[in-house]
Amino acid sequence: MTGLTNNILRISLSLVVWFIVFPSTGQDPLLSDTVQIQEVIITRRQISSIQPGFRIDIVDSAALRNYSLYSIGDLLNETTPLFMKFYGPGGTSTPSFRGTSAGHTLITWNGININNPMPGQSDFSLLPAGMIDNVKISFGGASMDLGEGAIGAIINLENEPLWNSNTLIELNPGLESFGRYSGLLKVKTGTDHFQTITKAYMNSTRNDFLFLDTVSDNLPVLVKRENSEMLQKGFMQELYLRKSNNVLSARVWYHSASRNLPGPLPSDSIDEKQKDESIRTLLNYDIVRKKSEFFITTAWMFTKLDYDYRSKLYPDSSRNRINTLVLKGGMTTGFREYTRLKMVLCNELSSVKTNYYESMVKRNIITMTLSAERRKGDRFAAVILLRETIDGTNLLLPDLSAGLEFRVIKGEDHYLKWNISRNSKIPSMNDCYWKPGGNPDLRNEYSYSSEIGYNLTQKITPKLTAGFDLNIFTNYIRDMIQWRPISETSYVYIADNIRSVNSSGLESSLLTKYRSNNIMIDLKAAYSYTKATAIKPGSPETTGKQLIYIPENQANGLLQIGYKNLYSAWITDFTGIIYTSAYNSEHLSGHTVNNIVTGFRINLKESLIDLRFRVGNLFNVSYQTIAYYPQPGRSYFFTLLFRIIK
Repeated sequence: MTGLTNNILRISLSLVVWFIVFPSTGQDPLLSDTVQIQEVIITRRQISSIQPGFRIDIVDSAALRNYSLYSIGDLLNETTPLFMKFYGPGGTSTPSFRGTSAGHTLITWNGININNPMPGQSDFSLLPAGMIDNVKISFGGASMDLGEGAIGAIINLENEPLWNSNTLIELNPGLESFGRYSGLLKVKTGTDHFQTITKAYMNSTRNDFLFLDTVSDNLPVLVKRENSEMLQKGFMQELYLRKSNNVLSARVWYHSASRNLPGPLPSDSIDEKQKDESIRTLLNYDIVRKKSEFFITTAWMFTKLDYDYRSKLYPDSSRNRINTLVLKGGMTTGFREYTRLKMVLCNELSSVKTNYYESMVKRNIITMTLSAERRKGDRFAAVILLRETIDGTNLLLPDLSAGLEFRVIKGEDHYLKWNISRNSKIPSMNDCYWKPGGNPDLRNEYSYSSEIGYNLTQKITPKLTAGFDLNIFTNYIRDMIQWRPISETSYVYIADNIRSVNSSGLESSLLTKYRSNNIMIDLKAAYSYTKATAIKPGSPETTGKQLIYIPENQANGLLQIGYKNLYSAWITDFTGIIYTSAYNSEHLSGHTVNNIVTGFRINLKESLIDLRFRVGNLFNVSYQTIAYYPQPGRSYFFTLLFRIIK
């Protein structure tokens, strides 16, 4: 074991030196507000711990405030290394992490899985960033820490109270190009023992932007997007009661969306509509007893989705009703001096009624996760996690992950990290029961992944701080589910375990911060390379080709400057070639989108006024992230934040 560790350290240092020239990604988008608020006290430490050896990114509340009128998809697209596929403003948006598909990314809300069990994924455009206080992204095997598991990543959306006696009121309206009106209202009040938080939001837009149509005619022509209207609205109510170190919390989140879905070019006038409605309720109790922490959570969620495709030749509609009941509990306790043990049990029962299943279908999944974490001094840490899953009456092969972390220089924040994992994914309910094509005999997908990383934070001078991060990963996915034609001449597709994928690459990031009196300068950069290829069994012509809709190269950067109450930021996102054919014979061109933000804050005695102006797609670039679904050109967004603290 010692020889293996030494080899890993030597290889890691060599790779760090070799790749040190690559740029990086940042996590905090724009300047945080200058009005100081008491810190958020995270009470659920036993749910959301930092696993040594694994990559975990955190988008904190300061960064989220700058995207409060955007979706979680917009936020993650500009601040993380994931690739987002957009069907246009207000349309469906889905992610890809490290060469995986949208179904390999799990969304949780305060530790509870909120992925739609029918497709097995989430639409990120239906998740407003203004409803969330923190976002935590656990890559690969680190996802097991939440008692769940995802081959790509888990994105945990967190809500937390402010334990103080202040009353806070925020009103945040916005006005944007293409007929968009949006607004967010937050009211927080309470004492050191009781907190109530109310949030409400609305987003309405016509999305009638002009785009360059290169498909419908021989010559490119500017055309207005049609049938793209959207209305979203909802609210969240949070209640927290604290006695000593024990916290009882209740949360309710209601969301509705009604949107017209424009078709792909050139058939832009197709009458396609979708209505989404959901209600999520969560009751949680946290208990702290000396060295031990306990929690129990129960949640009920209801999702309604109505879809209509009005065509004279092929009319279609679906009516979907989903109920999910979750019971989850666990404990964390200290063992001797350096070790912490953790156990999480979860039972998730889902029932689906849809006109595309033969009858109502129920699924019950039970998981048990055990982990042990050991920290020796301040230089060495290790963790091992084991998860067992029962799907109905089937006991699955256990999943496993392990991580190591070593502080290279004593007293300095220079760390080497390494992890391995075996992770699996149960087929979605559509994969099993959709008619026609569902296959109840599907096997689970599974993957073997490994990662080695190095990160540092260095104070160069009292005013200047720099940070660097590099992660190199591999991911081997087997028995991947794919929908294929029943025969060469058939238009009927069936789900089957016919694919295997190898994915590997690197992610690097660089951050510098300068602070001097009333001046602040932040420079952040990011680069990621992902090589994701299909391997046998499969067509020889597609073996070794880059998977569709997974760009090999991505980069983003942020330069922000602040002087007293004035601030400005330049945000750049680069996406390389996106292949749209399994043979790599067709592709979407790479594109670079630039955005600028400038604003001014007025600090009064008990209030703050923040005026902000954003120009999106500054150079009016014509681009697509999904073939035949154009993205808007230059846009203008004006927002006003008015905050009162008493």
